[in-house]
Formats: sequence, C-alpha cells, structure tokens
Amino acid sequence: MYFNKVYIEITNVCNLNCSFCSKTGRTSSFMSLSEFEYIAREVKEFTSLIALHVKGEPMLHKDLRGILEICEKNNLKVNITTNGTLLLKNIETILQSNAVRQINISLHSASQSSLDEQEYIKNIFEAVDKIHENTEIIISYRLWNLKNIQENDVNIGMLQNLGKKYQRPKIIEEAKINDFLELDKNIFINQDIEFEWPSLDREIISQKGKCYGLRNQIAILANGDIVPCCLDANGNILLGNIFKASLKEVLESTRAKTIREGFEKHVLTEDLCKRCDFIKRFM
Repeated sequence: MYFNKVYIEITNVCNLNCSFCSKTGRTSSFMSLSEFEYIAREVKEFTSLIALHVKGEPMLHKDLRGILEICEKNNLKVNITTNGTLLLKNIETILQSNAVRQINISLHSASQSSLDEQEYIKNIFEAVDKIHENTEIIISYRLWNLKNIQENDVNIGMLQNLGKKYQRPKIIEEAKINDFLELDKNIFINQDIEFEWPSLDREIISQKGKCYGLRNQIAILANGDIVPCCLDANGNILLGNIFKASLKEVLESTRAKTIREGFEKHVLTEDLCKRCDFIKRFM
C-alpha cells in the first residue's frame, strides 16, 4: 500500500480563529521532535510526500527547522499549508531546507479574521519573493469561490493585489473561468469551492460514495491518532494510534479494511463519511 501523501498534524493550535475552520474539541498539543522522527520512519515506507496539515498552523511549531531536517534525513518531501501570517518570520528555515516541495497559502484567512489585509499581503509577497529568488519551491495561493465572484466579494481586494503584483490586469475575469492560474514560474492561484467540514451532527448526505481516504491519503493527528483523511478534524474515525501500533498494523486493521472495501463498492461504512460534503464530488 502506497499513498500519494500522508498528512501529519504537527500541531492543532492556530494563531487565527477563522469562521470557515471547524472547531475541534481535541486537547491543544504540539508534536515533539522525537515523536515526529518516529512517525517519519514509519510513514516513509508508505509515501515520499508528507503534508503538514489537518488543523492548526504548522509555522507556530518552535521546532519547524528540526522537523524539516528529519524529513530531509528520511527522504520525505514536504507540503506546508499555512495561513501565511508567520511565513516571513520562518523564511530562513524555509530557505535552508531541501525538503520543502510546496507551500500552500490560504489567502482567504485574511478576510475571515482581524488581520490588516494590506500588511498581511505585503509580508506574504516579501516572503514569496525570497522563496522564488532562491528556490524551486512551488507557491500555491489559495482562494475560494472565485468563479462566482461578485463586486462586493471579500476576495476582490486580494485578487487585485495579486493582479498588481504579477501584472495581470484581467485577473478577476481569468479567475472566473479557471480553477488554476499560473502567475509566474512555480507560483499559482488555486481556487476551490468553500466546503463545510464533516460532522456527526450534520444530516446524512449519502449512504453511497467513495473517497481518497485510505487510498491516496491518510492523516496522523498531533497526538498520534491515525484517521483515513485530512477532513476528520476531531478524529472520529479512529483507526489506531501510531505510538501504540505500527502503521502497517493499523492499515491492516478490520476497520481500515472495511472502509477501503466499502469505497471499492461505493458504500460508505462510516457515519462521518456519510456526512461529508466531499462525497458529492465523487457522485
């Protein structure tokens, strides 16, 4: 079994409180370097790419440099998903790492928080310029719902900033017809539809469907709990804990096998999966 990527949540703590991000009842925690090193050794048999993402802001982790060094030592490439507020502060750590493959910057964070948007984007552009000048790291600016953008949309200002920066005067019109825009070498806008996080409190959306979970990806939460995908923010579909059983043992567990077999037959065996918006994309 081999995954396109494994999500590793090095912290579930964030420095923002965005309305679109689901709240978690889990205990706030940061993964230690020794815990991360153990996980890296476990996952490298199953993937060559990890994503520092599920919940939380990975650049809050005080040992981010050490985490990237562990990835490099274990031949693991890294995608980092960040709200961008701490990117400039961590720029030397990023520039000195050969492990970082891609940085995804969630620009919609600015419109959903008390950030000063101009100061926010100024700092991000400064950091991105340094990355672009010195590395081959891919930068993905992420925004939501651009195809239906209106004159008073919160994303208008952000798109105008991007258009001015990258000399794209028709960027708003372009965004309405393209999910993916290349702004410069290794610099892109990647848009998607805003989704609602799956929750056991929601009504059932479908009993049938399939997913990338346990096929293209798995996720490991900050306390070591293993779940099928990056949208299980509260660890509802607990497959096991990587500090109590090997990853191989967890992936061969009855629950994991039942979920995979269900997806193959387009049957959703887990209550959370039946309440997940992403199922609509596979219908």
